[in-house]
Amino acid sequence: MSRKSKARITGELRKLAFHNKTQRGIKDLANLLNPKIRGWIQYYGKVSRRSLQPVFYYLHNRMIRWILNKYKSFKGSKIKAVKWLRFITKSYPNLFYHWELGYKLV
Repeated sequence: MSRKSKARITGELRKLAFHNKTQRGIKDLANLLNPKIRGWIQYYGKVSRRSLQPVFYYLHNRMIRWILNKYKSFKGSKIKAVKWLRFITKSYPNLFYHWELGYKLV
């Protein structure tokens, strides 16, 4: 996967600005992002799935930012937000397509 492709994907995530959509739940985010994630994995993952790791790292950071904006109890504590997201990945491992394939939160 080229740098240009990674930049395009991260730009697409930035353009979605889902971290500001606090009226949505996590299942709504999954419905919004899963078709895109599935397409990226099918296209770029054919050669090397490992090359998608930085993209999912960026996606997880965006999800943490969404958690911090949505839930005021996590405000100012990124550690609590990460722990909550890890709890969600363990509780609902099939919520996001890339979680099913083993791309877990680092």
